[in-house]
Amino acid sequence: MLMKELEGYKVVNTVGEPVGKIKEAYLDLGKWEVVAFSISPGAIKKNVIINLEDVDTMDIEDRTVIVKDRFTADEEPKLPVKDMYPMKKLMDLNVIDADDEKVGRIYDLEVPYEKLKKFKVWKVLIRTGIKERRIRLSPNEIAEVMNEIRLKKAEKEYVEHAE
Repeated sequence: MLMKELEGYKVVNTVGEPVGKIKEAYLDLGKWEVVAFSISPGAIKKNVIINLEDVDTMDIEDRTVIVKDRFTADEEPKLPVKDMYPMKKLMDLNVIDADDEKVGRIYDLEVPYEKLKKFKVWKVLIRTGIKERRIRLSPNEIAEVMNEIRLKKAEKEYVEHAE
């Protein structure tokens, strides 16, 4: 499953009452796991955060997330932190290789929820912009995320292994 696919999933409680729609995923960059979702409860209400512990089940075919009846809705954090980093903010950062060369930007994250039933990032998908080439990396290949995303190796090393 690609994380962008989650945008717009309906969020309901266990009796089917609507809670809102998923707007964004929040990641723990130390573990590369999704830890929360930003939910839009409606047009005039503020988005709220629902932690993954409050998710009861997920129906991929129906594009629905079912949350526990007594879930906690927190305010969205003002600033990103390592254990609560918004995916859209991550996608705004440049990806830099070990040689300080710009590689591109993340355009999505691959999460094999269908198989594992958990939200662990399996692959980071980077668009390089050169002839629409893309690179798929394990999150273990990312050295750090600060004002940019720094990879552990030079871009050519990743490209050589992909071909």
